[in-house]
Amino acid sequence: MAVERYHQTLPRPHTEQDPVQGTRKASRVVGLKKFETLVYLMLFALIAAVAVYVLSLKMEAYSLQTEKTQVESEIAVMEGEIGELKTEVADLASYDRIYAKANELGLDLDNGNVKVAEKYGKD
Repeated sequence: MAVERYHQTLPRPHTEQDPVQGTRKASRVVGLKKFETLVYLMLFALIAAVAVYVLSLKMEAYSLQTEKTQVESEIAVMEGEIGELKTEVADLASYDRIYAKANELGLDLDNGNVKVAEKYGKD
């Protein structure tokens, strides 16, 4: 048989030396409810989707900018070629060259048959 001991604790009388114990608030960890968790997850998903959308717009703008630069460089090359061709046309259409070609072909210059034609339109 085991002997059990019981201790009875009596309340101590309150003395001035004992510190007064005030009310103690229980610390409680604030938990998230299901609705709040859902709202936070949706907010996070929305922010992530907007970030992806903005990045895709930036990439599209970058690709369009590179394409624009490439087209502008092609335009510059074509304008250079056009300038060279205009110079060649002006050289080929000069009076001295036409006169030299006419002499090579055996044609004579008769001032009575020469007519001046104005160019239609402007350059």
